[in-house]
Amino acid sequence: MNLDKIQINYILGLGRSGTTLLLRELGKSKEVISNPESLFILDFLYVNDPIKKMKSGEITFFIDQIFSLKAGRFVSLDLWRIDKEKLLKSIQALPLVTFLDLIKLVNLHSEFGQKVLEVSFILDKNPPYTLHFEQLKKLDENSKFIGIYRSYLDNIISRNKYKLDAFNHPYFHALMWCQYNDALLSYRKHDPNKIHLIQYENLVENPDFHLIKARAFLGISSELREENVSTLNGLLENLKSDLEKEQFLEMHGKVFKSIDTSAVGNKTIPFSSHQINAIHAICSKTSAKLGYEPINFSTPSYFVLFQIKWFQLLLFFTESKHKFYYYSSHRTRKWMKLIVKPWSVFT
Repeated sequence: MNLDKIQINYILGLGRSGTTLLLRELGKSKEVISNPESLFILDFLYVNDPIKKMKSGEITFFIDQIFSLKAGRFVSLDLWRIDKEKLLKSIQALPLVTFLDLIKLVNLHSEFGQKVLEVSFILDKNPPYTLHFEQLKKLDENSKFIGIYRSYLDNIISRNKYKLDAFNHPYFHALMWCQYNDALLSYRKHDPNKIHLIQYENLVENPDFHLIKARAFLGISSELREENVSTLNGLLENLKSDLEKEQFLEMHGKVFKSIDTSAVGNKTIPFSSHQINAIHAICSKTSAKLGYEPINFSTPSYFVLFQIKWFQLLLFFTESKHKFYYYSSHRTRKWMKLIVKPWSVFT
């Protein structure tokens, strides 16, 4: 197979905004591999030159590292059921191996990848990619991106329920929502030919229209595979315990059903009135830029404003730590874990 003819496209957006739904729907195209989430690309994104020939030792380290990477729930490469022996043979058969080649080969040798007979595209989805758009572009100049965003209150309620952020507080969730969606808006402004944005509420209201537009933007075929052949079905089957399956279905169970609008704006709000007001204050500007209707709110008290500033500072340090981590070599990261982890007790 000619790896140069396979294009990697990405789905961006804050978690609980519909990224998994998009992966499922766009991944139905016959020529697309759409494996479950994994952070292995991000683990090497700033470390490896995408087009430089890799030495045998670097390849061995890459393989060992990605199979030992444990980054959270449902993102382990173990769930891809990769035929490691075939993968190594495919790597050895290449006269020259680059980081980009390795990314493609790992996707091709997953259990799901082996079922796609004529691969033209790899569709990769992971919410943290949203903050690494510029670096992901450097991997492959042909890559394109689909960004999805969701109304802030629905997103924040969901993120709070599943404790998805470093600090499980509505103000921190609100600031994360702004950070990610401001980033999407910035990318579209400066690079409109690379990224196409979809509003979650519009997608569930008229899925056929928006999926056709997304496929056309990415250049992928509208010819779909059988409904029951899905990377998410495969992921669910590969989970080891009933508890893991139960947790996965609680978080992502709706993507196995027909798209509907029943949950849009109909969630029980677990926050106090002053917290809701503060969320409106934090998110209103970004929300308006995204095309949502403005909501009236009053200026938060000085105490609440102080809390918001405190969470802004925490978000800055959290994201700075992540950036420094991914920019560092894997050797440096080991020292970071030893030094930084004991201090996490104070946050």
